[in-house]
Amino acid sequence: MRKILVPTDFSEESKNAYEVALAIARKINAEIVLLHTIEMPYNSTFSTTGENTSDGMEQVYMLHLLENVKRDMNKFKNAFPYEGLHVTEAVDVSRLHSKVNNLVQEQGIDLIVMGSKGASGLQEILIGSNTEKVVRTATCPVLTVKDRQQHFEPREIVVASDFKREIKGAMQRFKSLQEMFGAKLHLVYVNTPSAFENSLNLQQRLVQLAEDHNLQNYSVNIFNDVTEEDGILHFAYNIKADLIMMATHGRTGLSHLLSGSIAEDIVNHTTTPVLTFHLR
Repeated sequence: MRKILVPTDFSEESKNAYEVALAIARKINAEIVLLHTIEMPYNSTFSTTGENTSDGMEQVYMLHLLENVKRDMNKFKNAFPYEGLHVTEAVDVSRLHSKVNNLVQEQGIDLIVMGSKGASGLQEILIGSNTEKVVRTATCPVLTVKDRQQHFEPREIVVASDFKREIKGAMQRFKSLQEMFGAKLHLVYVNTPSAFENSLNLQQRLVQLAEDHNLQNYSVNIFNDVTEEDGILHFAYNIKADLIMMATHGRTGLSHLLSGSIAEDIVNHTTTPVLTFHLR
């Protein structure tokens, strides 16, 4: 892991994410890229690179806006000491999740650390959030942060999954983060009434996966609850987890509306930092 992207809207939540990114970067001497995007109206005469295609007051407004953003970005960058680390800034006129995906490919981003306010009710169903869109579409791991983690040093990490074949693609990344912080990994399968499985079979599946990946310092857990989301949240609360890690299929469009996403629900409804990783 050599490069960390931190999208920011200059909110307290994004400042919390930046502080966590700095803590991780110090562990591995990684570079941090701070990103702020400006979403212009659809009828704007500005291109996605910030170039003006017409004269007039709109150009003056855009130049003034960019000056303010650059000032705010510099203030944000210096909110915490970063001596010894390479921190760069990027400002773009585009949709956030599109620019994030472009930067991941162009700059070889290894991790996105992003603040989240969460969402609930009708807002969650109809609108969602920028963080949800990034979690759903990013091709690298995304760590979402809500509350301030002044000394981000996770010791108890939950890995929630069905632990079928697809999870193997994410386990090495999860293991690397565990080793980085010297944390204990708690593998948990949530057994629900609607998808109940034999506990002995589940236990064997989890133990086999741990052996396949040569995991150290871990526990295997079968947790009963009404829904997967409730089970993950309740288990994490019971063990006082510092971090929840999950793999997601990143469905979009109609399939996302019909099936939903447990990972996105967890991101919305917990104050514990959540790391998500695409399986596709």
